Amino acid sequence: MADHDVIVVGAGLAGLRCAADLVAAGREPLVLESRDRVGGRVWSHRFADGQWAERGAEFVDTAHREVLALAEQLGLELSEVRCGRDVHQRLLDVGGRTARFDLHHSLDDDLQRFDEAMEALAALVDVDDPAGPGAAELDDLPLAAVVDALGLSLMARVVIGRDIRSEYMLGPDEVSQLMAAWMTALHLRSEGGFEGHRIVGGNDRLATGLAAPIADRIRLSTPVAIVEPDDGAVVLRSGERLTADHLVVTVPLPVLGRLWHDIPTELSRVGYGVGGKVIVQYGRRVWRDQGSDGSVRTERAWGELWETSDDMPGDRGVMTALLSSHDGAALLTLPDVVDRVVAEVERLFPGSRGLAGERVVADWTDDEHSLGAYATFGVGQLVPAWPLLRRRHGRMILAGEHTDEWCGYMEGALRSGARAARTILGGDAC
Repeated sequence: MADHDVIVVGAGLAGLRCAADLVAAGREPLVLESRDRVGGRVWSHRFADGQWAERGAEFVDTAHREVLALAEQLGLELSEVRCGRDVHQRLLDVGGRTARFDLHHSLDDDLQRFDEAMEALAALVDVDDPAGPGAAELDDLPLAAVVDALGLSLMARVVIGRDIRSEYMLGPDEVSQLMAAWMTALHLRSEGGFEGHRIVGGNDRLATGLAAPIADRIRLSTPVAIVEPDDGAVVLRSGERLTADHLVVTVPLPVLGRLWHDIPTELSRVGYGVGGKVIVQYGRRVWRDQGSDGSVRTERAWGELWETSDDMPGDRGVMTALLSSHDGAALLTLPDVVDRVVAEVERLFPGSRGLAGERVVADWTDDEHSLGAYATFGVGQLVPAWPLLRRRHGRMILAGEHTDEWCGYMEGALRSGARAARTILGGDAC
């Protein structure tokens, strides 16, 4: 007889949603979390004056129904993201020159051609079945081939390349056309949805809100060393072995590869974005004095910059630098990475250096609990992995953003947790 009804590995949004739904249905899950907190890659930082920033997942799409519904259920407010919307206030930093986006008129035609090419690709994909008929051909081609075929100007390649790296945390040569077409189709289908919100007070309030009613079922600082799908068992690092009728594992695939000794090759080779963030609170929003909203794209290793506090009161402002793909991930490993970012902000917005205060570094690639930002399927990876992500493996069900149509988003994590709970309650296939 098993020790437990259900064991959930991971107390991120996927694991918490699954456990909460199971408890609501009268079941008795046990949640095991290796960290000393809930939330996983949803982790907010709070400054002394009440401002906050997101170390991990930041934006809520206006079409993210599960996130929005949970926020309403928990009584959480939404903030409005304004930074980066106005081309008159956004900056493009290329070749040592910094200028407003609206001054680069030559970009318009190239950016439109790229958008049209992506829409054409998106039309070839079934959002609900991304690995369906005809998908393999797209899966075998890199997104870089689309960019190369358009004959874009150097400036357009910089902008599009940075957009791709910010979206997928990898360069266009490491993203399959199927992955990019799938994500584009999803956004096009979501009726004008865009990344327009954050949770007031921090996105991790979603996680703590989910966890509060089931806190007695969550064991923090309890790392799992081995998962045994056929037996529905986990072995903790302490050596304790626990069994369950159902096992729900929500950890990222690079971590799962360390726990599941017989993980299929199709899953172990799935790509993950690399990099993280450097966050700095400034005593005053100097960038606004200079007519900018703080949004900057660059070809430099720090990648992209924006004001995280754009909808927060007070004189202070918070800048977030997204260090994405391999150049950003390499920069994050340097001991003086924060000083380098502060120096770059000073170059862009003179007078800011002396106002730089509290600093936060989040390196998701170097985080042992994540080993990457989120799933980004590379060439030839999505079609073979997708069916394995969505079916049972013995007594084990996989959940997490990497198993859902909203791959890479908090929405995908919540949806996947709900799907796992439905599978257990209904006895259905995943």
